[in-house]
Amino acid sequence: MDYASYNGEISKEPQISLDQGFLYGYGVFETINVAQGKPVFFDDHMERFKQSALVMGLKLISHPDQIGRDCQRIIKKNKINRGALRVTLSKGLKADNLLITARENHYDRQIYEQGLKICSNDAIRNETSRLVTIKSNNYLENLLILNEAKARGFNEAIFYNTRGHLAEGCMSNLFLIKNGRVCTPARDCGLLAGIIRNRVIQLLKANHIPIEEGHYTKEQLMAADEVFITNSLMEIMPVNQVDEVSYPIGRQTLTDRIDALFLQTWGRGSRSQ
Repeated sequence: MDYASYNGEISKEPQISLDQGFLYGYGVFETINVAQGKPVFFDDHMERFKQSALVMGLKLISHPDQIGRDCQRIIKKNKINRGALRVTLSKGLKADNLLITARENHYDRQIYEQGLKICSNDAIRNETSRLVTIKSNNYLENLLILNEAKARGFNEAIFYNTRGHLAEGCMSNLFLIKNGRVCTPARDCGLLAGIIRNRVIQLLKANHIPIEEGHYTKEQLMAADEVFITNSLMEIMPVNQVDEVSYPIGRQTLTDRIDALFLQTWGRGSRSQ
């Protein structure tokens, strides 16, 4: 994707300041799915973006409506029908800087049909950290652990918190299904509450599918009937394996039914093509 927007100016090679966001990871960001040439759940992302900026002491000068217009300009300039945008706010010397970049979305139909393999790791998620509930630029630990997981043949890695409870993945929220009940770690477990996570909870409640947010152990995860993960680009992704344990995917699963309800309700996303 050639074009980016930096403080409202669109160019192929923006002159980006070496600010505290670049030097120290002092910033926040949102990754927004683009389907059929439009940002998906944009208002949800902007609400979280504003809250994250507030926690980090950043000043979001641009109104979300203006950010939306700049996103549409980037989509048009890069001729994106299906892809992703990243909106980043970083700490500047005099004013904070807003960068919008674009990239591809690699989650295709074949990946959904195969499902993903995820694994445990030895790192502990600190549920009391100030950064754990916001999408900050401090993603190095996640990336290192994700790379280690991929080197072992997995697609994602799981964090547990200091109390041994399931928290989140490096880039996803987790859901497990047991006896027809959908379970997902509560916010106080040490996780970033994803846009799709919140939408899925809303969807399940609206369709009278049992859903609970709670504190779950590794043993409960391994004993689950089904597992799926979510984030803004993959939306609802079936999991076929956690460590050495296999799970069913495909038709006749509750995950597949939830996925169908999601698409029926919002009718767009990474599987629109």
